[in-house]
Amino acid sequence: MIAAVRAAGVAVAVADVELEPMAIAIGEAWAHEVVRTLRAVDREIIGAWPGTLREARLRIRVAVRNKLDLDALDQLARIAYVAARRNWHDISEPDPER
Repeated sequence: MIAAVRAAGVAVAVADVELEPMAIAIGEAWAHEVVRTLRAVDREIIGAWPGTLREARLRIRVAVRNKLDLDALDQLARIAYVAARRNWHDISEPDPER
């Protein structure tokens, strides 16, 4: 089954609807992990999301643990990345140098 999801205003087709919520949860947990790590070393939560799509792909691969075709992996990684970035922006302060 193919489902259309909205990620950052862009429709993304994902082959397995059941993996969408997992990808969102991975992204949200990733953002919170980065925030906790930075706060633990007294760093401010400022500016743009520091994560990358490459990191998102790795997190999806670790969570799924079975082979995904490259399109599905990229789509789930984008969903996780967008969720992480959205959560980061909900928490972070604007960069004062911009």
